[in-house]
Amino acid sequence: MTGGESRMASLTPGHLLRMSRGFSCLFWSMPLLSMAHAAALLSLLPSHWMFALLLASFLPLGCGLWMLRASGDLTPRWGGRIGQASLLAMVGMYLCPFLVWWVAVPSKLYFAANAAAHYVAMVGLLAALNRLAGECARGWGDAPLRRESAAGVGMVLWLSGCTVAALAWLFHRAGILDAGMPTVLEQLAELPREARYLFLLPYAMTAYVMWRAKETGFRMAIGGAA
Repeated sequence: MTGGESRMASLTPGHLLRMSRGFSCLFWSMPLLSMAHAAALLSLLPSHWMFALLLASFLPLGCGLWMLRASGDLTPRWGGRIGQASLLAMVGMYLCPFLVWWVAVPSKLYFAANAAAHYVAMVGLLAALNRLAGECARGWGDAPLRRESAAGVGMVLWLSGCTVAALAWLFHRAGILDAGMPTVLEQLAELPREARYLFLLPYAMTAYVMWRAKETGFRMAIGGAA
């Protein structure tokens, strides 16, 4: 019996259900995070309410990561994957107020730099969550889920990169990049609603992978209990 098979044999239906609930929390955190960020970008609420909404949207994410950590070491890299996602979540949560401040004062370079750092941290977090699902699939021996999680990482990075590259190209064609940083920042803050939603697309792919991991864990738990 290999190490992976022995770890799988030691997983009880209770462990698998806990992991399934953990991924369920991660799944539900995706629409909450995306809606909170959309509301912040569109300034739909006063600043103090936006702070509360953004911070609250991280709660299901933290709960899911805690459940997955409490489920035990599925693979040798399991704890590291959870730690990486947890660190990026804390960085994103710490920086999220700067998004609200930047939208209110788009020409403020300090706010803009921290809002950009928040965006990078969130992209890294989504990629880390997809890699966490891939590590789980490796421990479970689920090849389709491993492929989908790898595709999720690629899509998150590709969509995020394409969004930034497309905006840079459009700004260059319009001569905005040559107008100076304050003008660029003001134009970014005034993007149409449809353009701002491009930043939220990676959440959809990550939500799908989290759902797949949740369903896989649930089916394995039910099968093991039968």
